[in-house]
Amino acid sequence: MIAAVLPAAGAGERFKHSPTDAPKQFIGLEGRPIYLWSLSTLAAHEKIDIIVVVVPQLSLDAVQAEISRVLPANQSEKIIVTAGGKTRQNSVHNGLERLGELTTPPAYVMVHDAARPLLTAKLIDQVVESVTANGACTVAIPVTDTIKKARDNVVGETLDRSELVQIQTPQAARFEWLLQAHRKAAAENFGTTDDSTILEHSGHKVHIVTGSPYNVKITNPEDLSLCQSLASVLEQRS
Repeated sequence: MIAAVLPAAGAGERFKHSPTDAPKQFIGLEGRPIYLWSLSTLAAHEKIDIIVVVVPQLSLDAVQAEISRVLPANQSEKIIVTAGGKTRQNSVHNGLERLGELTTPPAYVMVHDAARPLLTAKLIDQVVESVTANGACTVAIPVTDTIKKARDNVVGETLDRSELVQIQTPQAARFEWLLQAHRKAAAENFGTTDDSTILEHSGHKVHIVTGSPYNVKITNPEDLSLCQSLASVLEQRS
């Protein structure tokens, strides 16, 4: 069994114009909330057996109702909605623990940011192929710009970009590996924004799946405009 965790509980403070604005994952993109884009792709994929969507506590009922209303029954029945925590790491951990409560926990799990709406079935296939062969993987793209370390607005060092990659999601691992790695990180108060780093912290080797420049993460309002343009282009190609 292959599961997915979709963390969608963040406040998205960098995206908001005011504190009362909705979290970015619930903002509309081409008529659908951002979180539903990647969720729909995961739910429609034949290799994904179960999905845990992690949302703010106050949004549990609304999200469950929206999923039941929008997605076909054979897809919505794959989905469990549960409450998140204060950080992305807490929320992913909550989702993993929820999967661990199942009568038959999954063999593998992938984690994908709800704020990356343009997930494709092809990328899911590539991640599944890598995680089942290697045990752990992350999507990444090569760095094409020159990267420099700087302090006080002064360049200190130019890094060799041939050894650098930009990390995306999905990230995936054997379920027990990632669950135990999250438990270890929580016990040690080890914090990070990235599940591959949590796996590395527990001694696991994480393989790389080549990602896509279209796999954009929406962080700022400008990113939403970019995704709107990309979504239109990708729809025309399909």
